[in-house]
Amino acid sequence: MPQIWFIGGPNGAGKTTMANRWLADRIPIISPDSISALHGVGPVQAGKMAIKEQERLLAENASFGIDTTFSGKREIDLMLRAKEAGYKVNLVFVCVADAMICKFRINERVANNGHAVPSEDVARRYDRSLSNLTIAFDIAERVFVFDNTRASRKLILSIENGRVKHLSNNIPEWARQAIPNSIIASRRELGR
Repeated sequence: MPQIWFIGGPNGAGKTTMANRWLADRIPIISPDSISALHGVGPVQAGKMAIKEQERLLAENASFGIDTTFSGKREIDLMLRAKEAGYKVNLVFVCVADAMICKFRINERVANNGHAVPSEDVARRYDRSLSNLTIAFDIAERVFVFDNTRASRKLILSIENGRVKHLSNNIPEWARQAIPNSIIASRRELGR
C-alpha cells in the first residue's frame, strides 16, 4: 500500500527539520522551499512545480511526503483523494506556542541566509494550519502531533487507525484548541 506523509505546520515551526530526519532517506519529500532553492524560482512558481510533482507521484501510486504549512484547502483535498486512491494517509504536525515564535525563528533563519516569509503570511497560516489539523483527524490513519516550542521537540499525541497510542499529560494551549475534545477525553482510556 502506498503511503503519503504530510509534514505540516506553520512556517518556522520546524517541519522541514522533522521531514529531513524522519523521511528524507526513505521517500521523496516535496517541498516548495527546496524547489525554489534548487531551481532558482520564486515561491509561486515553486508551489506550482510542487503540485505538479505531487500529482505525478499520486498518479504513479508512489509513496511520497509533502513539506507543507498545511494551511490551505488543497492539503485536505489531497488527503481525501489519496485516501480514496488507496494510500495510507499519515500526518506529522509540528507547531509552537504562537505565531510570534514562528516569526522569531524565521528571522533567525533569514540571518543565516535562509528564506524569508512575510509576517502577515505567518500569522494567517498559523491559524489556518491549526484549523486544518482539526479536520485531518477524521482523514489520516496515523497522526503525530509535536510541540516544538522549546529546545527539544515533544510528542503530544499519536493516533493510529483511530486509536490514541500516546497523549501527553501536558497538552499546550495551541494543541488543546486543535485536537478534538473526544481525543483529549480518551486520556481516561489510556489509564491516566
